[in-house]
Amino acid sequence: MGTPLHIPAIIKSRTTLLIFVLLLAPSCRGQQKVPSAPRNFNAELTSATSVKLTWDAPAAANGALLGYYVYLDRMINGEPAVEKNSKKRIVMIRDSSKRYFELDSLDPNTEYSFRLNAFNRNGDGEFSERKNVVTQGIPPEAPEIVSVSLDRDEPPVVSRIEWKMPKMKPNETPIEKYNLWLRPQGYPESYAKSKTVDGTDLSTTISGLWMGVVYEVHLGAENREGRSQNATETIATPVGSPDGEPIGVQYEVMKGKIIVSWRPPPEEKRNGNITSYKAILSAMDESSDRFEKIITAPSTSSTFEVNVRRAYLFKVAAATMKGIGPYSPVLTINPDPAGNAAAAASPHLVHAAPSVEAQ
Repeated sequence: MGTPLHIPAIIKSRTTLLIFVLLLAPSCRGQQKVPSAPRNFNAELTSATSVKLTWDAPAAANGALLGYYVYLDRMINGEPAVEKNSKKRIVMIRDSSKRYFELDSLDPNTEYSFRLNAFNRNGDGEFSERKNVVTQGIPPEAPEIVSVSLDRDEPPVVSRIEWKMPKMKPNETPIEKYNLWLRPQGYPESYAKSKTVDGTDLSTTISGLWMGVVYEVHLGAENREGRSQNATETIATPVGSPDGEPIGVQYEVMKGKIIVSWRPPPEEKRNGNITSYKAILSAMDESSDRFEKIITAPSTSSTFEVNVRRAYLFKVAAATMKGIGPYSPVLTINPDPAGNAAAAASPHLVHAAPSVEAQ
């Protein structure tokens, strides 16, 4: 008789082998069918807060590649920071032919670590090595002007400017100062008012503004990396009567007429747009002859058809919509002091000179 078979022992050994094979099979399938790590992975700065990642395809795709995952971590003391939203640290690229990816608007002065893996329909592949990059500092964003007002609306006019601190990213360099300019519209740059304000202040005043002028307000922030763009506003100062008189008053005699001309008051003394001039010509003899004219701006001359053999006194004042300003120093007009008719008929030019006030 043959040796009896121990059927329970045979079944037990076969069952153990089957379980071992089933446990090993998924691991073998995973190792064979997910992509290997992307090759030649690199990260480099393209601007202060922008990074370009480049790579080559995995050596073993193990099937059709569907794309890549980019993983980024903010590093603190050499370790990845704990982020509240981990999804923000992962970027999916659904293009298997892609060989680069660019990230911008990263935080300044921050160390980032990047990894990359490919994926196919069987799952995520092996990771590339880490590449670390430290971003650079950036200039601040523009501040927000909250209000522009007048603390004083009479000369010297004082304007107050208030603003909000710019939005700042983590690790952004602190603001060192604010730069403020008030430029009068329609005037050269040399007439602008400027001021530098400490980076901790959020308001300031500028005095000595002209009346009757629209000012452009430009405000920028500055840190050690540079200056922001300017926030802009405008403010109009109230119109006033001129503080200055017309300048450069002169006359000439031409074809039996006296022609008087002048220039407007200095810009800083006009206190608004000059709308007209009041010109007065008075005879110097015992007669009461007096000639008054209103000349509409921008004209700056007046012609008097009078006896050119006589002597006269002339003065002129500028006016805005608010009122009239001071008169110019009196100009003595005496083209024929010797009573020579021929001399009176020829052109004669005299600049303004102080004299007694015309009546």
